[in-house]
Amino acid sequence: MFALRDFVAGDVVLAGRPLAELAERTDHSFQVGWETHVELDAPARLANHSCSPNTGVRNNAAGGYDFIALRDIAPGTEICWDYSSTEWESIAVPSCSCGSACCRGASRGFRHLTSEQVAGLHGFVADYLSPSVARAAVAENTPTS
Repeated sequence: MFALRDFVAGDVVLAGRPLAELAERTDHSFQVGWETHVELDAPARLANHSCSPNTGVRNNAAGGYDFIALRDIAPGTEICWDYSSTEWESIAVPSCSCGSACCRGASRGFRHLTSEQVAGLHGFVADYLSPSVARAAVAENTPTS
């Protein structure tokens, strides 16, 4: 998916609204809670992963995610986000080919990110994955789906 117009840092590029709650994670689902995965509407579900994304996610009132421009985006630029910013354990990108200089080789999920990688998300992560909540989950061995 590619930008059709200019976006400046901070703009909402996409607003993803849930179509359905899913019984389990899929390659295309979005995790919105420890035990909750949803299918988002198009075009949000069409945005690809990048280890160096140009959008970040923010929970929205509809129960999905808004994709916020992390930097200016010119027309013709692919819209991408880091799947680890919503997924505790990701199954969608077992072999990454984003081409970024900081490519991790796979998007394995938030739990596998280093503190530097978490900082690189600039706070644009699913609410349930706020760093303090995620650290507590690891410490308590919170079951995740």
